Amino acid sequence: MSAFEIIENVFLFLAGLGVFLYGIQSLGDNLETVAGDKLRIMFNKISNNRFMGVGIGAGVTALIQSSSATTVMVVGFVNAGIMTLTQATSVIMGANIGTTITAQIMSLEALNVTIYISALTCVGAFMLMSAKGSKIYKIGAALLGLGMIFVGLHLMSTTMGQFKELEAFKNFLQSTDNAFVLFIFGALFTALIQSSSAATGILIAMGSNGLMVIDSIIWVILGVNIGTCITAVLAAIGTSTNAKRTAAIHLIFNVFGSIFFAIIISCMQAGNYSMGTMLETLFPGNVATQLAMFHTFFNVITTLLLLGFIKQIVQLATLCVPDKRRTKKGVDISDKVEVETLKFIDERMLNTPAIAIAQVKKEILYMFELAKFNFDRAMNSICKKTLSEKEDFETTEKQLNFLNRAIAGYLVKISSLDISFRDELMIGSLYHVVSDIERIGDYAENIVEYTQKSVEENIEFSEDAIKEIKLMTQSTINLYENVYEAFSKCDLSMLDDVNKYENEVDEWKRILNIRHVERLNQGICSPASGAVFLSLISNMERIGDHMTNIANSIKDYAKIQNKSVDAKIISGTDMKKKKDKNKDDKDIKKDSNDIKNQELKEEENSTVNE
Repeated sequence: MSAFEIIENVFLFLAGLGVFLYGIQSLGDNLETVAGDKLRIMFNKISNNRFMGVGIGAGVTALIQSSSATTVMVVGFVNAGIMTLTQATSVIMGANIGTTITAQIMSLEALNVTIYISALTCVGAFMLMSAKGSKIYKIGAALLGLGMIFVGLHLMSTTMGQFKELEAFKNFLQSTDNAFVLFIFGALFTALIQSSSAATGILIAMGSNGLMVIDSIIWVILGVNIGTCITAVLAAIGTSTNAKRTAAIHLIFNVFGSIFFAIIISCMQAGNYSMGTMLETLFPGNVATQLAMFHTFFNVITTLLLLGFIKQIVQLATLCVPDKRRTKKGVDISDKVEVETLKFIDERMLNTPAIAIAQVKKEILYMFELAKFNFDRAMNSICKKTLSEKEDFETTEKQLNFLNRAIAGYLVKISSLDISFRDELMIGSLYHVVSDIERIGDYAENIVEYTQKSVEENIEFSEDAIKEIKLMTQSTINLYENVYEAFSKCDLSMLDDVNKYENEVDEWKRILNIRHVERLNQGICSPASGAVFLSLISNMERIGDHMTNIANSIKDYAKIQNKSVDAKIISGTDMKKKKDKNKDDKDIKKDSNDIKNQELKEEENSTVNE
């Protein structure tokens, strides 16, 4: 083979590797988009059940075609404090099993089906001609990716076949039988390219063409399993202690598996028998399948061995990554208390948009709860004429302002990713929801300022005014509860209840305006207290409007959601709860009805006269 032919084959090999890697990414990304709701369901089911965790980890990784992406995402969950180390351990074990599906796909290349599966690139290309963002488009892109995997494998295998003619190159590879050297090479090479799939694809191509013997490749694969941990280790830099421990758990799992199999392989060799011989016996004449099955055996057997020792693995990770040094007072000397923190979202989750969207919605619900807490504090302060909770209020308001900026920025990043049409609508809607929640916080801040004014100027409300404010407050709280449930469950059926309570808040504002005019005419209220009273009920009414906007935001995407995931059927129990709630509401509205029936006509006349 001439020097020109060698260079030509090197470039063809690189071209094949590029097509292969792009195919893996395209297949994983588009399967993830198509199965986005299923991914959300999987992670919502995470519990302390280790078998459930393994299943979730395997399922998610099989869909997104990357154990590294799953592990990085788990690091993000632990860093956000929404997944424990015990839960993370079982998910990581499952991710290592799920990643073997990639090697199994590659092994099909040796079954003479390459030409047929490669034709899927054409099928996928035709499907891509449909409307962008549709499910057909995404499925077509996934098929295109699958086809490209085999096109890339074919190119790599073909060029490897050419290199086989170079006796010096072939002899060099086959003479390198030092297990330690092969192991270190696999670890370093995978850490460098940060893709165990690419490393495995190259090894399968080399093995299929006889460039390396299978026993040597097995040692490289053991190293590959160590090198793939580098992605999680890098992702853990700058995270919490537990997040670093999560990356350590991934490393511990693969190190243990590698040591265990190294001992087994060494014992087999001592008995004049090899792992390669055993695989040849089980899967004769198919090197690609033999390597894929060894990769599967490694992860499945390691998981079975360690599944009963999750507690001990967590303890070992804790020893490897100890808590940060503390002062005598127990304060972490390296950390400063920061109010401006995120509870559910993490940059690492952007690798899986479906999960990122689910988590950002949780962060928004948390922000909504904070706004409600501040509304409660504001109403308590105005009714009791006290500023005792002002400091807590200001801290929460600072957090609300931070969340407004941080969530909006996170939504921008998600919107730039490849997401489904429904998720695009959802992201656009969530921008407005975050703004509405921030405005609720601002109106609550106005109410605290009215309290400040009342304290400084000694402004007093009459008993009737306080009673009416509390009644309007209760209606606003009822509205919040229904809005929260409708938004969190994406339940269109609750919008009627939302509108009912919003109308009730509006009606209270009208009635309280009338009652205020009457008290002014009777000299019960002063002009100063009247100005504060009118501003207060106006702010409460606007809070109700913003809450209603939040509930109505689900209209943009709820109607096209996947029925198997999001569609809600109101059960008999739910109906009973609604009836009980409506019964309670009647008691709350009793005073309202008295005002309307007994005094409405006279008060309206007073308004006209004024």
